[in-house]
Amino acid sequence: MRALVIALVFVTAAVGAQPGGNNMLGQPVEVDPDSGAEVYMLGPDERPADNIYGEQPYGDQTGRRIAIRYYKTDAKPGGIEILDLVDGSRHPVITGQVPFPAFNAWDDWLYYAEKKPDGRWLRRCNFLTLQTEDVAKLPPERGSYSYGTVSPDGRNYAVSVVPPKPDGAAADAPATPAQVHLLDIQTGQWSVLLDKPGFHAKHEQFSRDGRNRVLIQLNQIPEVKVVLLSELEIGGGETRFPADQPYTLRPTGHEAWVGITSEIFFSTGTDANSKGNIWRGKVGDAQATLVSDKVRLSHISVSRDGKYWLGDTGERDVPLYVGRFATGNYARVCFSRTEYDNQQWSHCHPYLTADNKWLIFGARRNGHPQCWGAKLKDGWLEKL
Repeated sequence: MRALVIALVFVTAAVGAQPGGNNMLGQPVEVDPDSGAEVYMLGPDERPADNIYGEQPYGDQTGRRIAIRYYKTDAKPGGIEILDLVDGSRHPVITGQVPFPAFNAWDDWLYYAEKKPDGRWLRRCNFLTLQTEDVAKLPPERGSYSYGTVSPDGRNYAVSVVPPKPDGAAADAPATPAQVHLLDIQTGQWSVLLDKPGFHAKHEQFSRDGRNRVLIQLNQIPEVKVVLLSELEIGGGETRFPADQPYTLRPTGHEAWVGITSEIFFSTGTDANSKGNIWRGKVGDAQATLVSDKVRLSHISVSRDGKYWLGDTGERDVPLYVGRFATGNYARVCFSRTEYDNQQWSHCHPYLTADNKWLIFGARRNGHPQCWGAKLKDGWLEKL
């Protein structure tokens, strides 16, 4: 019965929600019996879609608009669209390319790389006005770029880059591990922020505490038996967070800054002795702090105000939980009902909009990945 209801909602909404239109989101697919959250399919489409990542949410500062990534089909090109959570309208940002946008949490601008006839450019689109503009050209000689992160003040762009193979290197020679490169957007000057032999740098995220530090995940290669989490200072060096041995088990690769503090929140693997796997800590701490010994999470994030943590679990129907740092209380918001298929679009990557009114997540239900939203019941968060 649930599959039939979802299918009918998808068909109905897909007809009404056209780019630039003025359509409401329709009726919720389901309402969680405990939290009262209303679950909607957001921007329904015949193409597979996802909500990208949750660690640094792709949404504006008001909580009204978010970004959704669509994958191409034989009949329709992929791209990125901005969805309005108030009127349901959809606004294409880029069509024919499906870039992973740069991390820049709850900001006026969505940053992304676009291939143009003269090369690859870092560009941006304003969530509310939909104005688009070039930011900087990405020099191809530096290597292969990841998605990167833009500082909250818009001044700097830090990005993981795999440098080209040295001249004369054999075709089958292993690639150089990724470094972290930095662009001063104002001056146009590039520099290397981190080059750590033996470690592959990824998942770059600028802090929101005014210090403009870059949270970086460092995977030891060639076998990823060590996953370090470090903080990079512009013009300074690398300093490690209390993550991985001897502090915790190996991080899962899902980590986020806690609001506008210098702390991070992250999940780790588990073993027979684990009481929990979600932690918080900052550079200089003797140990990381276990956030909860009652729930184990995979994909995690933190609310914009830094009060709440959230994530998904491996339980049946993959429930999504929200907890409060100050009290230790947590509760289920809804079931994602995602069906894993070894693709990122089936991972939830949940996050809260800037106003804490919506929990956004990705889910592959009935074989079709889409973006979903759980509209929270008024006052529910405050009870945690």
